[in-house]
Amino acid sequence: MIKTAVIMAAGLGSRFGHMTETMPKGFIECGGKAMVVRSIEALIACGIERIIIGTGYKKEAYEQLASSFPQIECVFSPRYAETNSMFTLWNCREAIGNDDFLLLESDIIFSRNALTELIDDAHPDIMLITPVTKFQDQYYVEYDANGTLTRCSTDRDAIDAKGELVGIHKLSASFYQKMCADYAQIVDEKPKLGYEYELLHMSQAISRVFVLNAKDVHWYEIDDERDLQYAEEHVVGKL
Repeated sequence: MIKTAVIMAAGLGSRFGHMTETMPKGFIECGGKAMVVRSIEALIACGIERIIIGTGYKKEAYEQLASSFPQIECVFSPRYAETNSMFTLWNCREAIGNDDFLLLESDIIFSRNALTELIDDAHPDIMLITPVTKFQDQYYVEYDANGTLTRCSTDRDAIDAKGELVGIHKLSASFYQKMCADYAQIVDEKPKLGYEYELLHMSQAISRVFVLNAKDVHWYEIDDERDLQYAEEHVVGKL
């Protein structure tokens, strides 16, 4: 059973404007509850015992949250303003150690079966996708007949898009360690690499990533105030 989760929460959240002047974007409320608290409660309900949060901007908010949830361990990245999600994930490598884990972003809301479908699936390394639901900033995913991740793009017409990236994954310790070793070779060259592009490179060249297309999962990534309004009107009630 998976007992560890990692939440990526270092970003500035600049697209929210004034809303993130006093808090990191994970603390923005959707449907009356902070997005990151929704995720933490769902993780604990699914049996997760360790929750590692990769922090950066307004790290104190997450450190304070740990006083309410003893499962939380914060790992601060002092380079958060000049790096991206892969650096944050790589920065958590000592805390993660030899654990298999679920990987989540801090700015998503989702139905609990997004977690249980990953936990219950036998494949060790999985990218969760669903049919396209988001009206902006989509990240499209292609996979082959065996379910192996083959290509990703923000341009739907550039690939044979089978669905859209949710922002929740399952990774084995052995895969993650290979991923970190690979990234360590280019960290100075590509500090702003998104972890999804490293996952793609891994699947293409080093170790297979299985794509789970879950048609009954409800979710939404909330990047700005327009997303927040849409999620509150159309998604929260389905979770």
